[in-house]
Amino acid sequence: MKIKKLLLATLSLALLAPSLPAFAADLDTKDRTQLISETSAPLTPGEARAFFAGPGKDDRVLVIPAIMIIMAGAKVWNVIMDNRPSADLASAYASAIPGFDFNWQDLKEWRKVTKKYRFSIDSKLQGRAVDIVYEVSFFHGAVPTPGSAGRKGQYIANFTIKPVDIKLKWGWKVALAASMSNPMNVGTASEPVAWLNADLNWQYAKPFSTEPNIHLNSITIDGLGSLEIGGSKELNIPLAPSEETAPAAPAVAWN
Repeated sequence: MKIKKLLLATLSLALLAPSLPAFAADLDTKDRTQLISETSAPLTPGEARAFFAGPGKDDRVLVIPAIMIIMAGAKVWNVIMDNRPSADLASAYASAIPGFDFNWQDLKEWRKVTKKYRFSIDSKLQGRAVDIVYEVSFFHGAVPTPGSAGRKGQYIANFTIKPVDIKLKWGWKVALAASMSNPMNVGTASEPVAWLNADLNWQYAKPFSTEPNIHLNSITIDGLGSLEIGGSKELNIPLAPSEETAPAAPAVAWN
């Protein structure tokens, strides 16, 4: 009886064995990013009160003296870890604003740009194996408040990236980290236009694989309301000279 059970178990393993290499050999995958929606609308009074009550006073500031546009907010944050949104995502944002003495009340009539993207991976064996929808948004285009110091220029506030929906087939692991560039002025000294770049570092592993694959998206935004992924939009305004260069994106550890 024991010999019979052993033979049956051996036969079962032999029948299952071909399916494991099939998963590992499934190299015919395609990953892509596509835009699925976009909006641009004035900031509501409630949104303005919720944001401008705090982040303008953030102490995580990187100074760019040659440009006089500084970055408030985090330089790097994890967006998706262990196949779910990172716990610290609520406090992760970046802003490109003018100088140390900037007061949010000097500017009004901010607009909010929001775009939703889908990052997907199609597998020959499993079909749509990874399907992640994430949202990119920021404020821009404010004008000087009457009676204020009258700051000119177009700046960026509350640049955020957050996942909206995550669907994964069995065995897949996905992580996403965002790293911000130093801000730049792509306008002129008298009419500044803030510019920021975010590198989205996707790392994913297939079933039965311990080696992650890497997919990089580059997102650029500016104070005029442009948001481009995979390349920057050409602006019809003169470039301000600068010797500053953006640092290389830091390495992202796979968990």
